[in-house]
Amino acid sequence: MDKYVKSPIIIALQNARALSSQTLVRPREAAAILGVSRKHLYVLASQQDFPEKVSISNGAVAWRVCDLEAWILNKFNNT
Repeated sequence: MDKYVKSPIIIALQNARALSSQTLVRPREAAAILGVSRKHLYVLASQQDFPEKVSISNGAVAWRVCDLEAWILNKFNNT
């Protein structure tokens, strides 16, 4: 038996890296891609320059991986 148990964040990061750029990710995976908590993700989402979330059903939202990656690159290029 594996003595190391992977946390949900580690699993989400590994899954996010395997996704195509057009894939939609739910808040847990989006937060993991950005390296922030889900609470902080929603703080970021309230800012004008953050990628727009996509409504996938009543009360369920997601973000496009390509939009999150572009936002990250833009933040690094502007620092």
